[in-house]
Amino acid sequence: MSGRTPLPVARAMRVTASHLDLARRQQRITLELLADRANLSVPTVRKLLSEGSGSFENFLRVARILGMLQSVEDATDPLRTPIGRVRADMDTPRRVRGGEHGV
Repeated sequence: MSGRTPLPVARAMRVTASHLDLARRQQRITLELLADRANLSVPTVRKLLSEGSGSFENFLRVARILGMLQSVEDATDPLRTPIGRVRADMDTPRRVRGGEHGV
């Protein structure tokens, strides 16, 4: 079911695109070179960097070329969120010590 993009998502798309484009410019990589290295067309990369629209795979391809792929992986790690850490602690079995159970 497709509908209107929620405003927070649209904003995140624009901000993320802006960050990627800034990284590209700081590294002095032309749009054409970035597209070539990511094995994408220039219009696809231009749209990704200007609007934040495109496929998730293309986003990751560009992030990889710009040296940001690990940061993207880290940002989506549930263990880096407060709830994820609490759940991990709850799900991790506690160590049983031999002396506590008469063993």
